[in-house]
Amino acid sequence: MDIASVFRKKAEDDPAMDEIRMERAEELHSECLVIDGHQGTLLDVFKGVRKFEEESSAGHSDLPRLKQAQVDCVILSAFPYDRLHPIRGVRQALEYIDVFHRLAKVPGLRQVLRTSDIEDAREAGEVGIMLSLGDGAMLEGSLEALRMYHKLGVRMLTLTWNERNQLGDGAAFSVSRGGLTPFGFKVVKEAARLGMVIDVAHLSEAGFWDVLDVAQAPFVVSHANCHALLAHPRNLTDAQLKAIGEAGGLVGISFNHEYITGTDEKATISQVADHIIHAMEVAGEDSVGLGTDFDSFGEPGPDPVTHIGKLPLLTLELLKRGVTGQQIESLLGRNWMRVLRAVMG
Repeated sequence: MDIASVFRKKAEDDPAMDEIRMERAEELHSECLVIDGHQGTLLDVFKGVRKFEEESSAGHSDLPRLKQAQVDCVILSAFPYDRLHPIRGVRQALEYIDVFHRLAKVPGLRQVLRTSDIEDAREAGEVGIMLSLGDGAMLEGSLEALRMYHKLGVRMLTLTWNERNQLGDGAAFSVSRGGLTPFGFKVVKEAARLGMVIDVAHLSEAGFWDVLDVAQAPFVVSHANCHALLAHPRNLTDAQLKAIGEAGGLVGISFNHEYITGTDEKATISQVADHIIHAMEVAGEDSVGLGTDFDSFGEPGPDPVTHIGKLPLLTLELLKRGVTGQQIESLLGRNWMRVLRAVMG
């Protein structure tokens, strides 16, 4: 099937057909494994802004709204809250790990250490939560710290944020054309040995190619979009998307307005679908998933998917474009599960 020719045309609004498609969208969320590969909600929980187990009018995600969208697993990113003092990275990581462990004891949530935990959570009607460290600065240059984080339940590591750290240059430093440092190369190799997923979101383009050269397991870009649709430094070029597909990796498409419109203009779910379809065309249907980036930005999500509970409306939009149920199943969770199983077991 030629994805480009089928999906480029947007279906005209038809209320009767939309009702049928919405029923199908809800069915797909019930039938399919649903994984969101990146949320920033843990920071609000850490700060005590709100409780994850209670539905809130603030933010984008919590347990009731995840259940509303029938999400089976969410990867929560521990984003450094004190970027002025990266030397405190280990302290910040441990504080997040403590919060995450307490969160995992909440009824209806289950900590994910291996892919069978996701399957068990789905079977039990629970939501699996997996912990990712959002910046390699939290290692403070120590492979020993990486190994201890793994023992404490961390299963994904984002190598850099936008700036430079001890592992390499971030996306904001791409002008320097710097990639991974010698320590960064060691981290990528040790993570593969441990069974920890490497996330190259926020990494410089040079760093991306460095990871591709040495990666011993599939890696992910947990939350990004397509440079061909918006020339933003956080978005992936077609060459990168193609390389991810050929390497058996995955890109999680972000709902962050900044990576979709690049302006103060609010994005729409139709524009998110544009990025999904382009990524599918270039990387392949088996290498695209969701990384909503919810709770990493302040305003409501792309209209009308203002929060995670409304995620089936994305599925409705894709059905209107002619995307098949099998392709949506891959996007919603099967592709994430393939990568996680290959790395974590």
